[in-house]
Amino acid sequence: MMAKAEERLLAGLIKAIKMNSRGWIEAIEVVSEDGMPIAHESDNELFNPEYIAAATAAICGAITAVIELMNAQGYKRVNIQLEDKRQILVRQYKGYYIVSLTKPNPNLGFIDLLIEAYLSE
Repeated sequence: MMAKAEERLLAGLIKAIKMNSRGWIEAIEVVSEDGMPIAHESDNELFNPEYIAAATAAICGAITAVIELMNAQGYKRVNIQLEDKRQILVRQYKGYYIVSLTKPNPNLGFIDLLIEAYLSE
């Protein structure tokens, strides 16, 4: 079980990332490696943290399997461009996944710098 202090730290971290994203990030969530939602921030009232967490864990599991099959080493991030020009960004952070959804045609350079600044270990 996760300590409440760690949960609050992660919640504060994603809140700061979203708040400082200048509106480029629509939604952001922290997901445990086993697919449990930890904390989330979203502009969309239909955002479902449980489904997002389960899907994120499945995607990351599939990516890990492909990497292993290709005899490559691990990964730190994944970017998926959607048909509507939004991006899904997944970053690994201290045993968690940080998954975010951008607005269409985001300033990816700015978002990458922002996320790296908050998630540097």
